Amino acid sequence: MKSTYYKIILLSLVCFSCLGIQKSYACDSCNFFEYSLLQNKSYLGVFYRYRAFNDYKSYSSISTAAQSVLTYPQQLSTNLLPGNYPIIMHEPEGNNLYVKKSKEDFETYQTIEVRGNFTIKNKWNFTAVLPYEFNKVYYEEYLDLPNPSRDTTLFVQGWGDLTLAGDYILMVYNQKSRHTIRLGIAINLPTGQALIQSDNENHDYYDPIIQPGKKALAIIPRLNYQWFLNNQGINAGASYQFSTEGAQNYQAGKSFNAYAIYFHQVQASDKVLLAPNAGLYYEASEKDLWNDVKQNLTGGKVAFAQIGLDFNITQTTLNLVYQHPIWQDLNGNQIQHASRINVGIIRNFKL
Repeated sequence: MKSTYYKIILLSLVCFSCLGIQKSYACDSCNFFEYSLLQNKSYLGVFYRYRAFNDYKSYSSISTAAQSVLTYPQQLSTNLLPGNYPIIMHEPEGNNLYVKKSKEDFETYQTIEVRGNFTIKNKWNFTAVLPYEFNKVYYEEYLDLPNPSRDTTLFVQGWGDLTLAGDYILMVYNQKSRHTIRLGIAINLPTGQALIQSDNENHDYYDPIIQPGKKALAIIPRLNYQWFLNNQGINAGASYQFSTEGAQNYQAGKSFNAYAIYFHQVQASDKVLLAPNAGLYYEASEKDLWNDVKQNLTGGKVAFAQIGLDFNITQTTLNLVYQHPIWQDLNGNQIQHASRINVGIIRNFKL
């Protein structure tokens, strides 16, 4: 038994060290791929995710450079960054050059996901996730050539990229506790809508960050560990994501996620099982690249406090998660992270 524990510890250290080799910073849309606190095994489910952004580190007055643009708008074109596509930027580079930052500005990203999860002989787990996204960006004052306009809203919706994942499951039991290690990899396939056009007269493409899909291949090695003893336990894990260049010559920066959650299972009745939980979630990413040029208003670090509840009745589980930022250090004067909400309902079945 001791040799098995040593193997568990060694495997965990090796995987976490591999995940943490690269320097990483927080991002607008890091991967978040949680594991259930209950033994749901195979299931089909629908999930809803809500992420919000608002407020800035500073609200400086409009710069001299920006004022010259407002006076002589012909200095700009619709191609706000070099590339082959006309772009409608939602957060142009240049620090207050095209957007006059306001407390009224906000961004919301809503996702509806359909999931299929399949566990085989308690040794292998396979997951497929298909998202549909609704992305909204509002600026109180946004430069829309040739004149600035107020109350500018950008809204994009469409299919996101399909995610496929596989995990190897190692379970160790003793008389009092259970240890579960999941070592796996997820792949985001370039299947989503990444070239959605606006309805303006030029039908310009929206910028890559708010497109539902990325048209890039992303690889996500990941590790999860769960310790369970007397109806309570710890659920912890980490993942590391890197992707290829996608649509509009845009490449997301490498990202790293980690979380640790304490949970307690309560048998409310013969058919009802509750699992309230609380913990911390951290994400980080490097700066994104556009035509191999680092984007200064991307990347950074952020930590969230998290509370949640799994509510299970026979073969159906309702999953609720709320996250609130407690610390963030983003590159440049980016719009800040706000609260997140995740709601899911799944139906278990046997293969």
